[in-house]
Order: sequence, then structure tokens, then C-alpha cells
Amino acid sequence: MLALHEPQGDGVRTDSGLSEGTEVGSLYDPMLSKVIAYGPDRATALRRLRAALAETVTLGVRTNAGFLRRLLAHPAVAAGDLDTGLVEREADDLVADDVPAATYAAAALLRQAALAPAGGPGWADPFAAADGWRLGGERAWTAHPLRVPGHDPVTVRVRSTPDGGTEVLLPGAGAPVRGSVGPREGHRCTFALDGVTHTFAAAPDGTWLGRDGDAWHVRDHDPVEASLTRAAQAGADSLTAPMPGTVTVVKVAVGDEVSAGQSLLVVEAMKMEHVISAPHAGTVTELDVSPGTAVAMDQVLAVIAPVEEETA
Repeated sequence: MLALHEPQGDGVRTDSGLSEGTEVGSLYDPMLSKVIAYGPDRATALRRLRAALAETVTLGVRTNAGFLRRLLAHPAVAAGDLDTGLVEREADDLVADDVPAATYAAAALLRQAALAPAGGPGWADPFAAADGWRLGGERAWTAHPLRVPGHDPVTVRVRSTPDGGTEVLLPGAGAPVRGSVGPREGHRCTFALDGVTHTFAAAPDGTWLGRDGDAWHVRDHDPVEASLTRAAQAGADSLTAPMPGTVTVVKVAVGDEVSAGQSLLVVEAMKMEHVISAPHAGTVTELDVSPGTAVAMDQVLAVIAPVEEETA
């Protein structure tokens, strides 16, 4: 599934070779679209380019549009004071590590709305409504376990209120907030959370959400199924593939001792080499790939038992 909205406007041009039905593979040029902005001066061109990237919506694959927006806002870029080490020095501020709470809330609200029985004339079974109604007690929460790849799973709870509204309880929040799903226009949908309106580009099933150039793949999380997978058992000790690709280099073997940050494997995807490093010092206890192995996104490549476990 790939949905791409390309901005067009005064001083902005978008070039793309994609059309409906185009297959996006992992073996060729990663460029899906090129956004070009121009103006009478550098400041105008930069402003137009940042605005165009904010309007660029890509659902179905991860892109660097959000990263590029943050890079363009950097004072060194605005001043034209550039060097090849800028991105590496400022990587922590340019790469968005956290998933906004509003993203999880929007995903849960879309899933809750999908539970509502289809409307129509005639009698409707009140027990088919997922509104949490209970006789003689408070309405029950509907739990929506969610997970964004690369992040720990979270559970967002949603329930209806007697006045016809909806409450959302986010992880770590002391109290629920009021939430609602607004009208959908194409791929865009609005959400109100505690009186604040958020606009996301949203896939119909709510599995992809995006705004301001960033996009998140919000999956349903089954804790029972996850507990049965090797990835869950390995936990933080497992090294996984960042995207679909091919393993080109394997530098270790089972039983090798490694140090934190040591380069262990290389995965080639989208004409780029992704170095997989050890998250901590330890011993390689599992290694499931060799050079030439094709891997899927999040597939476990190796498992590193930390030093603490070995000592124990």
C-alpha cells in the first residue's frame, strides 16, 4: 500500500515517476519523488521548500521528508554555512526518535470508530455497539494495543461517555482526555484531543499516519503472538533488519565476544549500506543470516547476550 500526495504551488515543483500500481522495490534507487522549490532569494526558496515538504504525505513506506524539513530549518543550512559533517554532528536533533502521543491517540480513535456497527434504517442491536456500556457501572474501556516498529508497544484505551462523547486514556497519563474523529478529506483526517485539533494523513485502516513529512506505521500489537516470536524472546538483545534488503557482510560468528557499538553486519537496501552494530558488549548467541541472505523488515539477524547475563 502506497499513498503519495505531492505538493504543487507557486515556486514549487514535484517530479515523480510513480503511478498507481507501481511496485516499490528495495534493490534500486530509493527516490520516490523529488520536491524542488525556487524563489527570488535563498530565504524564500528555503521557506517554500520546508512548506512543501510539510505537505508531502507518503503512506506505506518510510521516507526522509521529515528529516529534510528539520535539516532545512537548521541555522547553518539557512546561512549556507555547510560542511560534510553537519548531519553527523546534529543527528540527534534531526532524527525524530519519539512517536507523538497524538499519533497513538489518532490510531486508537480510528480503530474505535471502525468497531461501530454500520448505520442504516431499522433496528440496531444495542449489544453490537462497542461503547463499553455496563449495567449499573461505569462504561468499560476498549483497549487498543499498538506498536510502531523500533518502539515498545503501548496500549491506548478508548470509551464512550454518557453524553455521547469519547475519552482516550494514553499510557502514563494520569487522566483521560476528550477525543473525537473529524471529517476525512481524501487521505487527511482531523482529530480533536482535549480541545486541540490535529490533522494527520491516514490510511483507511489507520495503520499508517503521517504529518509534517513524518510517517508512522502503527500496527496492531498482539502480546500473546509477540511472546511466541523469537524477536520478543530476544528483546533488546536482538539485532533486526531496518528495512527489506540483502545481507552483504557478516563479520562475526556464534560464540564471538563483541563490544558495544562494534560493527557486526551490513544490510544493503535501496542502494544504501546499513551497518548493524552491537547494542552492548556481550556474546553472539544466535546468527541466522549469511552473505546473500534476503531479509524482511524487523527480521531478527542476530542475538547478543549481554555481559551481565554471562556473569550471572
